[in-house]
Amino acid sequence: MPNKFVRCIFVFAASAVFLSGCATAPDPVGEREPTPEPVTQPQPTGTSIQEHLDAAKQATAAHECYEHLVTAATQMLDAGEVNRAGVLLSLINAQQLRPMPANQLELQKARFAAELHNWQRVLELTEGLDTQFNQRQQRAQIFQLRYQAFYQQQQFQEAAYARIQESRYLPEADAALVWEALTYVPASFWRQGRTERDELTRGWAALLQRITLAADNQQSMSSAIAAWQRAYPNHPAQAVAETLLNDASFTQPAEQIAVLLPLSGSLASSGIAVRNGILAALHADSRTNVVFFDTAQLSLAEIHQQLTNSHADVVIGPLDRNAIEQFIAAGANNAPLVNVTDMPAMEPRQWQQLWLNQAPGQHEPGPRDAFFALDSESEAETSVRWLASKGHRNVLFLGPDTQRGRGTAIRLEQWWQDQYGPQNVQSWFYTSSGDMVEVVQQALHVQQSSARIDRTERLVNSDRSLQNDRRESPELHHEVRSRQDIDAIYLLGDANQVRLLKPYIDVNLSAFGRRIPVYASSLVHEEQRSRGENDLDGVFFSDAPFTLQHDLQADLKNQLSSAMQPWSLNRQRLVAMGYDAMQLASKLPVMQRIPGYSHAGLTGLLRISTNTVERELDWAKFDGHEIKLEHSSVINTSSRN
Repeated sequence: MPNKFVRCIFVFAASAVFLSGCATAPDPVGEREPTPEPVTQPQPTGTSIQEHLDAAKQATAAHECYEHLVTAATQMLDAGEVNRAGVLLSLINAQQLRPMPANQLELQKARFAAELHNWQRVLELTEGLDTQFNQRQQRAQIFQLRYQAFYQQQQFQEAAYARIQESRYLPEADAALVWEALTYVPASFWRQGRTERDELTRGWAALLQRITLAADNQQSMSSAIAAWQRAYPNHPAQAVAETLLNDASFTQPAEQIAVLLPLSGSLASSGIAVRNGILAALHADSRTNVVFFDTAQLSLAEIHQQLTNSHADVVIGPLDRNAIEQFIAAGANNAPLVNVTDMPAMEPRQWQQLWLNQAPGQHEPGPRDAFFALDSESEAETSVRWLASKGHRNVLFLGPDTQRGRGTAIRLEQWWQDQYGPQNVQSWFYTSSGDMVEVVQQALHVQQSSARIDRTERLVNSDRSLQNDRRESPELHHEVRSRQDIDAIYLLGDANQVRLLKPYIDVNLSAFGRRIPVYASSLVHEEQRSRGENDLDGVFFSDAPFTLQHDLQADLKNQLSSAMQPWSLNRQRLVAMGYDAMQLASKLPVMQRIPGYSHAGLTGLLRISTNTVERELDWAKFDGHEIKLEHSSVINTSSRN
């Protein structure tokens, strides 16, 4: 019997043992929920799995045996028998296959990898594989797999292009899936105005480019989309364009804007700062009508009734958490949080709402809601994403042992664990300045290093004592070493806490080890920098571009700094928030429909994801008595002034 055939019989026998039971594939953990429909499967061949296994057993040539096993594995995947197919695929020797069955083997391995959500492996197996097939259905299947892999890895541009390629071989392919992936591509890509090589891809890119530029320049969205329709009359994206044109909220600019702020009472200072920012953003030639409501004076029922009568397009606010909860509880969005008595029943709201705080925990945002917050928790969540973009993978959080401190750390830990695993993040907490030293030493594993040194000294001294060595012993040199398995430390405390923590961190880091960067939030950035500022030396912190770029909207700063005394950093942030809120009011429909669209605001580079305005902040560093800008999320240009 030929050796090749003996090997094939061995494979078949081994596969028979492994395939005697049928199990389901393990459930994937922590994966992004896929949007696409299941990958198109090839049509049944008319021969059962068992018949192919029997044929493989009876084959007289090795390549015939393996080809039957490839077909059997294909049918197993079609039937959802993933584990059986995986075992069979792992036993097939590709070198014994002819070219076409060998290509079919690669395709089935890619399908199996997709079932296990091993997306990188899918991309490796399908790279250039479409050129090895002549059948349109198999080429379409390959691009479906690549679409899924790119989409799950959040490579949305590549995912969309894979869908576009699929549509060349599968005319009934869903154009909406191409559009969905393209909406997640960062707007900076469309602003480049790159020209695609083929007409089909060029049409998709042109639609996103026209919409992005119309939103940037506050031009007519209807005109931009209609112009695209005339340029690409037979393009598959015509249905998408028509849907957008029929959405009045997307194409018609907001004309009636209501602003809900505390303009009197204990929170008046914050409300007035936001109001001044909103007024500064109004253009003299704008047709927008803005009406302010004082949430400290009017009841939420009265405000809602007036909003309904005025046919408001967009509502900005409320600002404070208590007013937000009352507004929701009043029934303004049909999602009551608490029982409210003596309030009349209210009609469902028809406006879009930009809330100026975080969403209450019990509230389920509606499709027309967006929450815009400057609080430290939201900033910390944005900051850890920036740390990840800098290449940090193992992070240590140090924060106060308070409800807010622990709550923030839990949210940050959860995000980091989802991205990089539980072993890549740790949190430590201090209750007061008195236990900061001990907490820092424990977090950096300095105490363990000191304990090892003590044990070594005791062993050396004990050994000398046993040997009755009367000679003068040389001094035992040692250095306490801190852990080197973390590459970033993020401090959750305020300026006073960080001033106390940073020196402890410095003295407990190994002198000859890799220096670990220390990050913090805008809580460390305050006016009284002369007080202990050297203790903050080397700390990186995030903040709104308006507070760090001195020439950003310089005229606005000069005007308001004299009118609003004191011109504190906190007031500057609130002014910037009002300015950005007014800018976002006209862009909410675009930003909610197109998550990749971003607005360069005074509070950061802004985008909307799952009803939340996410901010990419500027980063600066304390350098002695100076603050140096390290990273600018918003590029300052003369057109801003």
